[in-house]
Amino acid sequence: MRLMCASAPSRRRRGLNRASGFSMLEMLVVMLIIGVLVAIGVPKIGRIIQHERVNRAAQVLVQDLQNGFAMAGRQRAPVRLTFTPDTKTYVLSDRATGTVLQTRIMSQGSEYSLTGMSSYNASGQLANTVDILPNGIGSTEFTVTLTLNDYSRKVSASSAGFVRMTPQ
Repeated sequence: MRLMCASAPSRRRRGLNRASGFSMLEMLVVMLIIGVLVAIGVPKIGRIIQHERVNRAAQVLVQDLQNGFAMAGRQRAPVRLTFTPDTKTYVLSDRATGTVLQTRIMSQGSEYSLTGMSSYNASGQLANTVDILPNGIGSTEFTVTLTLNDYSRKVSASSAGFVRMTPQ
């Protein structure tokens, strides 16, 4: 047998008559908090995306350079690597015939959207053309700097074919 309080039905009635949900003030506070969090997070996410684009472009360049050294050995013919900083592209081609083996575009409009690409040899002079001989030796050691706004990475290649990526 249950004992019920005489005032229980009146409490239920009051609860049913009251509208459920959130007040306008509570919703405003929640929207304000969400707005502040978004305002803090968006610039950081943009910076992270920028860094990832440059890092990905540098990784692809490292792989392409390693493939260039391997192609020269496989084909038993020199391969020419040509950088074009204005268009932010580089081309691997057969040095004797000029046949293009690979082209990579890293400018605005590509998935990397780089704002700068420059290549220098060990003495600091522009190295827009590097020949890779079949024995795996490059004509010069060089460093390529990939830039997107204020973030950049360097990719270095020794004349012996050792390629590595370093932070700026």
